[in-house]
Amino acid sequence: MKAVRVVRHGAPSEALEIEDIPMPDVGPGEVRIAVRAASLNFGDIARCRGTVASVMGQVPFTLGMDVCGVVDAAGEGAEEWLGRRVVAMTNQSFGGIAEAALSTLTSVFDAPPELDDVEAAAFTLPFHTSYLALHRRARLERGETLLVVGGASAVGTAMIQLGVVAGADVVAVAGGPDKGALCARLGATPIDYASDDVFDRVMELTDGRGADVVVDLVGGERTETTWTCVRREGRYVPVGFNDDPESGLTGRPLRKVAMGNFSVLGVMLGYTEMPLPLRKFGINTFAPDVGQEVHQALLALVAAGSIRPVIGRRVSMAEVAGALTDHEERRTSGRTVVDVTRG
Repeated sequence: MKAVRVVRHGAPSEALEIEDIPMPDVGPGEVRIAVRAASLNFGDIARCRGTVASVMGQVPFTLGMDVCGVVDAAGEGAEEWLGRRVVAMTNQSFGGIAEAALSTLTSVFDAPPELDDVEAAAFTLPFHTSYLALHRRARLERGETLLVVGGASAVGTAMIQLGVVAGADVVAVAGGPDKGALCARLGATPIDYASDDVFDRVMELTDGRGADVVVDLVGGERTETTWTCVRREGRYVPVGFNDDPESGLTGRPLRKVAMGNFSVLGVMLGYTEMPLPLRKFGINTFAPDVGQEVHQALLALVAAGSIRPVIGRRVSMAEVAGALTDHEERRTSGRTVVDVTRG
């Protein structure tokens, strides 16, 4: 089968090749998906370069964290999924940009019937992450102000939509007029970090209070400025670290959190009961039943027409390297999705 593989570390144009590799074998509790579409993620750039990402692979490996397709093989205990059109997060967050990929029972869900394959591939990670951040962790309430930093990204556009549905006043930070216009179309008040003083604009929009909930998809050098935008006793949720070369593993001065009198709430997408060795390492994901609960809530919102993935670009396997270069240069918005059926 064909797959987009990191064969050496370097820029995406140097690291990636389309290779023929064996079809993966399915194990107990696993499904194999005939992939129709798979999403690109900003972390794929770090995986190409061999720098720090949330999940790293040993060369050679296949990129691709979230997919849409049809289950064509099932291991023991997963037989009920055979033949079903699904969305899924791939095993170990690898292997999705290929003609077939593996997933486990805790990471596979029915695809929303209202979405085509490309839209469905762009659905799972952004909307599950956003739902967990806003509802499980931040407990966003109607009438509160939600500030989304990185609002034109795939997760950012999902955050905006879920915030609007929840009845929040949504403000979104993005770079440039086009990305700001996208955020506005989704229902947010945009702030252009390239031309506006973010703190001043947030204070202006909130009558000097700050945002009740701040979701940060960017991190990096602007983190401490973002902290100043949190309302006293508000909630700050770090979700992404696209501007941090150490992927959020660099230190930040906790005294500034204490000085600001706000809470920091972590969130990471994943549904499994963690064994103690991984708990000791610091990973503690949500239980599997939470994933099904979140997915059912999101399916209802899709069916009602309240949310929909924002597709920035549809590309072929051959166009993945160029698309990741555009991501790195901040020339994209929404989700870039690989249509695997185009080869």
